[in-house]
Amino acid sequence: DKHEYRAKTEQMLAYMKEKSYKEAMHIADAIDWNKVKNVSMLCTVSEIYECNGEYQKSRDILFLAYDRSPDSKKIIYRLGTLALKLGDVKEAMDCYEEFIAVAPKDPNQYVFKYKILK
Repeated sequence: DKHEYRAKTEQMLAYMKEKSYKEAMHIADAIDWNKVKNVSMLCTVSEIYECNGEYQKSRDILFLAYDRSPDSKKIIYRLGTLALKLGDVKEAMDCYEEFIAVAPKDPNQYVFKYKILK
């Protein structure tokens, strides 16, 4: 099972490196991401779905990463931008407030706020 997972993820990452996001997404669809504990891999898979316009799937995977690393400002920021792409301004504001709590001096807060206000 681990060998199969490793082979699939290596192939998926190779497709992503080539910017073949559709092929990478087909492999990602075949993996049960609830069992994966690697936050970096979950963020990568979320990015693959986002590049394919599958914002809801991207968000769902990113929530798995958030559950494993709730203090990651990168994950919180991406959850907020995905909420905006899905038209959920309230959730984006919640993410913004959480982002400020986690990283009060990060200059990206201004970019984040601008995206929300826009």
